[in-house]
Amino acid sequence: MKMTIEIPEDVLSELMHLTGHQTKRDAVEYALREAARRAKWRRVWSEGLGATPDALAADAVAQPADLLDAPDIDAAAVDRALASAARRRARRAQLARGEQTLNEPAPGDAQPPAQP
Repeated sequence: MKMTIEIPEDVLSELMHLTGHQTKRDAVEYALREAARRAKWRRVWSEGLGATPDALAADAVAQPADLLDAPDIDAAAVDRALASAARRRARRAQLARGEQTLNEPAPGDAQPPAQP
């Protein structure tokens, strides 16, 4: 598609330098594809892969075939992952209801140490 847009020259030259693209067209196409790829990954990580906490917990349970080749499942790590997912879901719900803003820490989040 042919389109006329104004792109700051300094931004475009920096992009070309950082990515090694020789033409402006290649650099812009790369930037657009990279932005789309990152947006897709953000959506996957924010929405998840469709696994519920119960399904994740069920996958961590030992199966009869595991006796032959026991997996290295760290139950504490599974519990931490489930708790973290629950906190993220609760925070998203609070943000959606307007109970919090993005810049304030969620309840239960570790507070950074005070600066001297």
